[in-house]
Amino acid sequence: MSNPEQVIKAIIKGIQDNKILEVFDKYYHDDVVMYEKGDSTNRVGKAANRKAEEGFANNATIHSAEITKLLVTGNNTAYEMKMDFTYGGNRIQKTQWAIQEFKDGKVIKEEFF
Repeated sequence: MSNPEQVIKAIIKGIQDNKILEVFDKYYHDDVVMYEKGDSTNRVGKAANRKAEEGFANNATIHSAEITKLLVTGNNTAYEMKMDFTYGGNRIQKTQWAIQEFKDGKVIKEEFF
């Protein structure tokens, strides 16, 4: 699967099914850089990003993750997600944008806002 639209839909399904690490391993490039509100500190390369993803996945239970907008153009995708999850014992509800750039059929860059 190398079509960005198919890949992003598989990633979203993985998030909704609490399979964040599985989709990360399968669909993220070895050289991926991820940003949280413009900051990529400790988020360069697949190993560093997997560690960050493990921190979230091991402490979070996703109750719902609803896509309200999905944009696809060329090798770029973006989606808005309304999330309801428990993290570290606290119930959190938030809306987040995620923007992806693809290379070789995998996410090479991802930003969260």
